[in-house]
Amino acid sequence: MNSRCITLILAGTVWLASCGGGSSSPSLSTAAAAAAAMTAGRGAMTTTAPTATPPQRALAATDTAAVDPADAANQLMDFAETYYPDYFPPHAPSATAQGYFYRFYPATGIYLGVRDGQVYVLGGSFGTEVRAVGPLTQFITPQPRVLSALCAAGTAYSTYATPAPSVGRNAGLTVAGCTGAIGAPQWQQTAGPAVVLAADKTQTLSFDPPQPGSYAFQVRFTDPAGVLRSETVPLAVAAAEAAAAQLALRASHSVRMGGKVSVRAWPTLPEGDSVKAVTWTQIEGPAVELDTKTSRLALFTAPQVGRDTLIRLRATLHTANGLSASDEVMVLVEHHVQAPATDTAAMWAGEHVPRVYPYQASGPYSGVLKRCVYDAAIYMEGPRYNLCTLGMLPLLAQDTAGDTPTVERVMSRVLVSHDWLGRNFEAFLRTQDTQGDFRRMLNSVTAIVLSTQVRPSFYYAGTGAIYLDGDSFWLTPEERDTVNEAPDYRSDFGNGLQFDSLWRYVQNGKSIFAYFDPRARITRTMDDVRNESAWLMYHELSHALDYLPPSAYGGLLRNRSVWDNIYPRYENYLLTSDTVPAAYPLTSTVMAGLGQVLFRGATATAGQKAYTAAQVAAEFSADLATDDYSYSTPFEDVAMTLEELLMQRRLGIRRDFAITDAFDAKATSSATAIVRWGQRGRVGEAAIKPRARAIAQALTPWFDTAELDLLPAPTPLRAGESWSANLEQPAVPRQARAPGAAPTLLELWQFDRELQRMRHHRHGGGKRLPPGPAS
Repeated sequence: MNSRCITLILAGTVWLASCGGGSSSPSLSTAAAAAAAMTAGRGAMTTTAPTATPPQRALAATDTAAVDPADAANQLMDFAETYYPDYFPPHAPSATAQGYFYRFYPATGIYLGVRDGQVYVLGGSFGTEVRAVGPLTQFITPQPRVLSALCAAGTAYSTYATPAPSVGRNAGLTVAGCTGAIGAPQWQQTAGPAVVLAADKTQTLSFDPPQPGSYAFQVRFTDPAGVLRSETVPLAVAAAEAAAAQLALRASHSVRMGGKVSVRAWPTLPEGDSVKAVTWTQIEGPAVELDTKTSRLALFTAPQVGRDTLIRLRATLHTANGLSASDEVMVLVEHHVQAPATDTAAMWAGEHVPRVYPYQASGPYSGVLKRCVYDAAIYMEGPRYNLCTLGMLPLLAQDTAGDTPTVERVMSRVLVSHDWLGRNFEAFLRTQDTQGDFRRMLNSVTAIVLSTQVRPSFYYAGTGAIYLDGDSFWLTPEERDTVNEAPDYRSDFGNGLQFDSLWRYVQNGKSIFAYFDPRARITRTMDDVRNESAWLMYHELSHALDYLPPSAYGGLLRNRSVWDNIYPRYENYLLTSDTVPAAYPLTSTVMAGLGQVLFRGATATAGQKAYTAAQVAAEFSADLATDDYSYSTPFEDVAMTLEELLMQRRLGIRRDFAITDAFDAKATSSATAIVRWGQRGRVGEAAIKPRARAIAQALTPWFDTAELDLLPAPTPLRAGESWSANLEQPAVPRQARAPGAAPTLLELWQFDRELQRMRHHRHGGGKRLPPGPAS
């Protein structure tokens, strides 16, 4: 059945009809049995009993008329996915059409819908005609979603705490602005057993109570009228419930409207039991569309609100042995107006700018950092033009006269969403930047922004700042709880091609990238942080140096913006990404065209779709690029080369790059992705060394380019073997694996995480730059 070909015919015998075909109709007896099971509301829709029994109905408990029809329909469909997954596999997206709320399940060919309080099924074992299987209230008692109770008293601000918190569940507190914005919130625990406060400078605090008792927290903030306030919020935490299964949600937090939200469910199970499903329900606030394709993770986009508004979610755990548990979490949506996409004079038009603050509250630039580099009210042209000059916020190099900055000086340029990001970044610089490369490269930036809402990381010449994803820097489980898990939904360019590419960094025969299971409470080391962030910083800071290399420091004009200072070099093609590719050009027109398909959104031609992995490998290997991303833009060509060079010579970590057959990312692991060509340490190729030398001389003049002569020749990867087998160089005896064996679920998850990291480079172009300076 093709869900794109649905026709709805009202007042007739057909509710949803598919314009696709190919499957035979099920027998009437099968359909009747399935419909009877659904009508009964219990028992499995198969020949075997369900592993968990549907809950008893309690129709008198709720005024069902008060429940929004969409909420009720979604609760019904969540119920069906939990108790009848063979028919309704989790987690299909909801849709509406002409009065129906419905979900389509491609794996079974079944539609499940609700209209006017009645439940309908169609397709698969239910047959080719719509079947009404009874009123919605025959299966569930829908729970109402209430309006946010915050600010109901008409006050300027309001506080709220988790009702009836207990050990083993999430506890949250928030302060909301009712007539305007809350400024500079700061939480401090004043009573109760000590807890970790990973988000103490945000409007919402979240923690796991370690034991029952009386807790209290003081929050200091500036109210909407600009008055400094202090409030104390108490919580009486009860003992943990005496239940065999428990569920905790992490974590309550704040987000500006339009921001991405993620909340994770953490089940605790008795030995021998397992998770059957986790279902999610919104119980308070304006309706949001929950993405629960991964049942332990709920994702949504914060809605537009007229004032700070509370959204509360409830998750319910269902186990294979019939146990259940639930928890609730709060998300405060901050009313903060972003620059609309139509306001082209705004620097951040159409983009989400999250809350950040100076890590050093009393630093020399703390008063201008946010205003100059990460504020929705920055305008880069027109009558509202307000770009900061280098006199207001200079490059770091202007304060150091080009010398290596101290860690303290670097930290005075840091904006964070959470204090732990600043602490960990500072520790990274002190322990991992032993040769000073990162600090020297940071001379070419005005600021460093570290946020749990930035994804992907990037450098922006319009502000001269670097913006880093907080996911690279967490150390503790509590810090990780504050990191947004919403994936980077950049376009999936290149579909229809017969090849793909993979990369990784390798040291001592092992990938430096560990898999940190999101379902586990993991503590990382600073070496882990280095492995996650060093390559990224080398890459993004290469862009900063491309726009403003050390040779440009002496001519900077303090009365002009950073972009005004960059523009003459940019306009006259004097960047290193102009001069080096001109002197050492990439010559493959095939790869140049494919680069536009892979990374810039061009549509693949029939000829491009016909290229085999072997043909692409032959084109790439004969050219001077170190990665296929080099063919997206000259800027990336230069950054990829310098990134690999510094990772190898400074950290002793070599880079693998491979061309593979095209693969389905959802069904492939590193053990099943087959390499057709690849190299380890391609930057050591004799033909590539001269252009790598030219790049290093221009961008990192402190780097001794004689070290290029010490680069070993690339090690070829073994064609025909898997991506994981090629970790060991030279080859080791192959481990036994059944031919064609499907990858395990853990292998799929691990490879998916690899691909997420690789996709840092897979996007459709950089952020829009400001216009040229006025005369």
